[in-house]
Amino acid sequence: MVFYRKYRPQKLSELVGQEHISGALVSQLESGKIGHGYLFYGTRGTGKTSTARILAKAVNCEKYGSQLTVHGRRNKGDSVNSELSTTNRFGEPCNKCLSCLSITNGSNLDLIEIDAASNRGIDEIRDLREKVKLSPVSSRFKVYIIDEAHMLTNEAFNALLKTLEEPPAHAIFILATTELSKLPSTIISRLQKFNFLRAGNKEIILACRKIAKKEGILIDDESLESIAQAADGSFRDAVSILDQLSSLSGEIKKADVLAIAKVSGKNQVYTFLTNVANFNLSPAVLEVEEIAQSGGDIVLFARQTVQFLEKVLFIKIGIGDETFSELDEKDFVGLKKLAAIFELGKLQELMRLLISAEFEIKLYPIAQIPLILALCKFCADRDERNADKDSMGKTVSSNDLEVSPIIEKKVVIEDQVEQKKVTRKSAKGFLDIEKNWQEFLNRVRPQNAHVVALLRSTKPLDYDGESLMLEVFYRFHKDKLEEPKIVRMLDAVLEEVMGKSIKLKFSLAKRESKPTITVNKSDVIDVKAEELEMIAQEIFSK
Repeated sequence: MVFYRKYRPQKLSELVGQEHISGALVSQLESGKIGHGYLFYGTRGTGKTSTARILAKAVNCEKYGSQLTVHGRRNKGDSVNSELSTTNRFGEPCNKCLSCLSITNGSNLDLIEIDAASNRGIDEIRDLREKVKLSPVSSRFKVYIIDEAHMLTNEAFNALLKTLEEPPAHAIFILATTELSKLPSTIISRLQKFNFLRAGNKEIILACRKIAKKEGILIDDESLESIAQAADGSFRDAVSILDQLSSLSGEIKKADVLAIAKVSGKNQVYTFLTNVANFNLSPAVLEVEEIAQSGGDIVLFARQTVQFLEKVLFIKIGIGDETFSELDEKDFVGLKKLAAIFELGKLQELMRLLISAEFEIKLYPIAQIPLILALCKFCADRDERNADKDSMGKTVSSNDLEVSPIIEKKVVIEDQVEQKKVTRKSAKGFLDIEKNWQEFLNRVRPQNAHVVALLRSTKPLDYDGESLMLEVFYRFHKDKLEEPKIVRMLDAVLEEVMGKSIKLKFSLAKRESKPTITVNKSDVIDVKAEELEMIAQEIFSK
């Protein structure tokens, strides 16, 4: 049996790093007051589903023989205000009775687990509503665990709402999600909420050390630390990595972890950020390329770098040393050196660029491209500011020109009078569109995420109240955006967002001209035309 199933917590007391949750649930069980609906939310691999199963065992454990009864009342129009109580007290499941064992091995008919990612429609929820009325087969309660609950459609949520408002006395609902923000407030308000926290490295190391001892695995502390770093707050990921490493003969070393988990060590991240802080673009880009070519996880590397920068930011703004108690002296000195190199504004800018790059990686077939573009953008900004200061005698701020950031832009003054510049007057004409542009992109993304990537690389030229002209720098991009089905989709979405008809038009820029406005907070920057066209062709050929 794989480790993450073999060592799955079977009691609330076995949950690591979630003491605030296990304590609250044990108190409910011991008092006999149990809610009809729970919402477990938090990052992946922190024990949400395991806790839901433990709770299902606890309320149905045969160790506690009395039947629960409902008390309380529900006023007309109110949400659920009833609780479950018993003359006896409940507590941790015994894990020995038939009910507990059947839930552990997955054969209990009164525990219904629903994967909302594959059963997200209204028909599945209607079926649930009909079956929930039936009494339990052999247990006190029918417990419904809805995993990845944020994947349910709006129609399904509406259908589920009625059941949550007036549930049968024998039913308990537990919703688990990694994305709380995607759940309707009407659903959230009817559930008891429990926030599962990311696991700390010390907690992950402790848990993995216990498993290694039981399994007779030889592993040093440095390797355990690398596992915790690769797990990124997830117990399940950490145990899975340890399981994979367990097949190796002899003692597990840090190099073994790095080879399997494809995670970057702290030294690599530190060297990378030192190059970036000093605007040494070439070695930084080559390091990213090396990670990609070796099969490393680019998303994880970007995330690790942001987490590293968070510590640098804390030092920069004067947060006390006690925050870094888990770091050794050498690591802390390295963080202080980086904090001394980075300007506060540039540090924040780099973190934003890396966060955007991590998200945009999903849109590109070549994972390292968004991260490389973010690095180029970060380093290019300094060169452009220096060029502006040399030519104008002072630094030019984008606020001085009031340029509207439909995709937030930074103005670069160029001494080319033949180019069309955005003036104060025309910039103000974009304000309404600017306020709603991100919403427009968000609504386009589910229909065609690649078109969003192309829209991010355009530049606004003119808006006359009826048509918005966007400058496109490559013919292939313009041809794609002007496809009839794409035009119809974009016009419809823009009208829906703005509340009036606005036509998008596209103008091809001259190849030899440089745009006077370049992307600021987006991770898309200028590269050679041949490279961008190659990327785009790969995207749309899929």
